[in-house]
Amino acid sequence: MSVKDRVREAGVVGAGGAGFPTHVKLAARVDTVVANGAECEPVLVTDQWVSACRPGDVVDALRAVGGEVGASRLVLAVKRRYGALIGRLRPFLGRDVELFELDDFYPAGDEQVLVHEVTGRVVPEGGIPLEVGCVVQNVSTLLNIRDAIEGRPVIEKHVTVAGEVARPGVFVAPIGTAASEVLASAGGVTVPAFRVIEGGPMMGSLLADIDSPVTKTTAGYIVLPADHPVVTRKSMQRAHEVRRASSACCECRMCTDMCPRYLLGHRIYPHLAMRSVHAATDDIPQVHGTAFLCSQCGVCEAYSCSMGLSARRVIQALRERLVAAGVKNPCRDRPPAREAQAWARVPKPRMTERLGLGHVHLPATGAPQPVNPPWEVRIPLKQHTGAPAVAVVRRGDRVKAGGLVGEIPEGALGARVHASMDGVVTDADAHAVRIARRA
Repeated sequence: MSVKDRVREAGVVGAGGAGFPTHVKLAARVDTVVANGAECEPVLVTDQWVSACRPGDVVDALRAVGGEVGASRLVLAVKRRYGALIGRLRPFLGRDVELFELDDFYPAGDEQVLVHEVTGRVVPEGGIPLEVGCVVQNVSTLLNIRDAIEGRPVIEKHVTVAGEVARPGVFVAPIGTAASEVLASAGGVTVPAFRVIEGGPMMGSLLADIDSPVTKTTAGYIVLPADHPVVTRKSMQRAHEVRRASSACCECRMCTDMCPRYLLGHRIYPHLAMRSVHAATDDIPQVHGTAFLCSQCGVCEAYSCSMGLSARRVIQALRERLVAAGVKNPCRDRPPAREAQAWARVPKPRMTERLGLGHVHLPATGAPQPVNPPWEVRIPLKQHTGAPAVAVVRRGDRVKAGGLVGEIPEGALGARVHASMDGVVTDADAHAVRIARRA
C-alpha cells in the first residue's frame, strides 16, 4: 500500500491549520517538500515538544512524503531560536534533508510566507503552494503520517494548555475529549472568571462551550482572565468593529504596509477596505481583491493599527457580503514580493508583549503528559476541510480504539474518523459519534 493510501486509511489531516486531508496533498508531484516547524503563534509550543520527543520520526516521515510526491529537495524549517530542538533534529538529517533556520517573526509559519522564505517563490494570489511545486506539511502532521505508515490512525491530539492553569504544558488527549477535562488534567483553572481561547491568541477563537471536544486540528487551550485585552477584543461584536472603523480610521495605511500577504506582492489593501466602510461602498476592484486574499492572520488588528481597529474583521464581513452576492476573486496573478518583505516583519516576542501575554511562558521542550482517561468522548464527523464523514456505527455498537466510525462520502473531499478509545457507541448522528467506556 502506498504512503498516500495509508494516510487516507488513517484519517490524517493537516494538524496545524484548517485540517486539509493529507492524502490529497500526497497525490501531487512537486520538487520541494517543506516540513513546517515554525509554530509562529505566541504561547503555543506543541510542535516544538512533539518534534523534540520524536525527531527521528519527523525526519523519516519527511523522507516518506518526499518519495511519495517525487520531490528532489527536502527541507525542515524551524525557528533559529529553537536551539534545543535543532540539536535533537540534526543527528537524523543526513545529506538528503536540509535544515532551514527561520527568523523569529510572525507569521513565519504561514504556508505562503514559508514557501517564499525557503524557495524564494511567490504563491499566486488566492493560490496554494502546490502551484509553485511545493508541499508544506506541519511537523505534527508528519508524525501522524509516520504513525499511519505503521498502521496507526489519528485518534489523539497533542494540545498546549497555557495561561491561568495550575500545571501548564502539552497534553495528549483522545480525539473527542471535552476541553474541560483537558484543563482538569492541567490542574484546573486558577482564576474565578475566565475565558478559553482554542488555538493561538492571534488566529484562535473564544471557546463558546467548555465541553467542546478536542479535534484533529486543536492546537491549544489558552486560559485567560475574562477581562484580559485579548479576550475583550475577541468578544467584541463584528458590527461594532465595523462602526469603529467608519469613525476612527485615520487612513495611515500601516495595516497594508505590514500585511504579510501584501509584502509578498499580493494585491491586498486593508486600508482601502477600511476606507470603503467610511465611503459606504464595496464597488472597488482593489477592495474585492483584498476580501479574497486576506489570510486572517491578525497583524493589522493586533500590531499595526495605532487606533486599535480591526481591518481583519472588516475584511471578513466584506468577504461574506461579496460571496453572498456571487462575486468571485478577481486576483490570480503571481507578482514578485515587495522589497520591504525582507525587513517589514513583526517580531514574535514584541507581538507577544503587545498582546499582554509576555508572562505566559512555557519551556521550549518537555514531555507531553496524557490527560486523565475520559469516560466519554464526542467525536465530530467533520474535523477537516471538505464534507463530513458518514457514521458507519450505530448506537449500541462496541468499538475498539482505532476502529473506523466515520467514512469519507463517495467522491467527496474528506477524511476518515476513528474511535479514540474502547467503549460502546451511545449516540451516532450526522454530526458526531459518542463513545462511552460503559453503556
